[in-house]
Amino acid sequence: MSAQPLSTQSRLVQRLHRRYADLLPLLPPGPPTHATMREALQALRQRSLDTGAALRVLRQLVMERLVVLDCDQQADLATVTRGITELAELALDVACTEVQTELDSRHGAPLGPDGQRAELWVIGMGKLGARELNVSSDIDLIYVYDHDGETAGLPDGRGRLSNHEYFGRAVKMIFALIGDTTEHGFVFRVDLALRPNGNSGPAAVSLSALEEYFQVQGREWERFAWLKSRVIAPRSCLAGAGVQALRGVVLPFVFRRYLDYSVFEALRILHRQIREHASRRSAGHPARANDVKLSRGGIREIEFTVQLLQVVRGGQYPELRCRPTLEALQRLAHAGLMPAETADALARAYTFLRRVEHRIQFLDDQQTHLLPTQDEDLNWIAHSLGFADCCPFLHELDAHRELV
Repeated sequence: MSAQPLSTQSRLVQRLHRRYADLLPLLPPGPPTHATMREALQALRQRSLDTGAALRVLRQLVMERLVVLDCDQQADLATVTRGITELAELALDVACTEVQTELDSRHGAPLGPDGQRAELWVIGMGKLGARELNVSSDIDLIYVYDHDGETAGLPDGRGRLSNHEYFGRAVKMIFALIGDTTEHGFVFRVDLALRPNGNSGPAAVSLSALEEYFQVQGREWERFAWLKSRVIAPRSCLAGAGVQALRGVVLPFVFRRYLDYSVFEALRILHRQIREHASRRSAGHPARANDVKLSRGGIREIEFTVQLLQVVRGGQYPELRCRPTLEALQRLAHAGLMPAETADALARAYTFLRRVEHRIQFLDDQQTHLLPTQDEDLNWIAHSLGFADCCPFLHELDAHRELV
């Protein structure tokens, strides 16, 4: 290998250096944090970029920094996942603020029954909720608002909307700020399919409608989906009583007081569907058997094992009600629900597989989990993980997957 930093051999980094070389210094040194990213965002805005463009360029600066930290400085997994998660939190906070300011100017503020402002909560699901996003991940979101009602309207009485319509418009505008692809790319791909009634349901639901949905229609797989849920924006509401009220609706749905064996059959079906989906994807495509997320012994199987134990036993063991996978593994061991050596081995496998996943995505910033078929790319991944070449790397990868 050449003496150049390994990060410079990433095609993603090469593109970013060609396009954004003069802007890269705007992100302060070190791991990206909420504070340093907000500072960089303000600097980009001062260069006459609108909010959407500034957020997209900020993502490019953060991606370049994460490749350098991970591949050249061997940053730990948490540094990388925290950086990309905090970017999502910042982007959604900024988008919420801008969108609601604009809608208020047209329709007045949305009001609750006592004349107080009705709040919109952006709920991050899955890896976003658990603060463990991968670097090219989409983000699964659900939008919930606390009260039905209508907006105050303008001083002349025009512009009134129902809160339901106001927040529905807000969701569309936030999506455009975050998810639309422009000359600077996107900030995040956004997926709203986990919301109540899926893609046929409203873009935003009231808290009372969500509670009724859980009681009447909520399915077993949705308990898994809500396990890692977390209100992530706007930041101004995170410590409010409303967010605690939402948690009070979610927890009884996810965790049952009794030992929840009824969930096993539904989860066996879900697990079989995951396996069958992976098999169908790889049929006729041998390379897809090397999917570090979805194939046998991959990331998804570790997550499934951990979440199964959390959902089934979390009603009796409140200490299991945590979001991050690695933390949950240790809590399962401490509760005596998994041998400590098994938890440690799964944690090592999970960390290794996630670091491999990031390097796959660092190559071209594609949302893929497949090992590359080009020897040059495979060798780059091996070198960036500290291996002499791809043979010992593949041997360790196989060992972790076999254990899982």
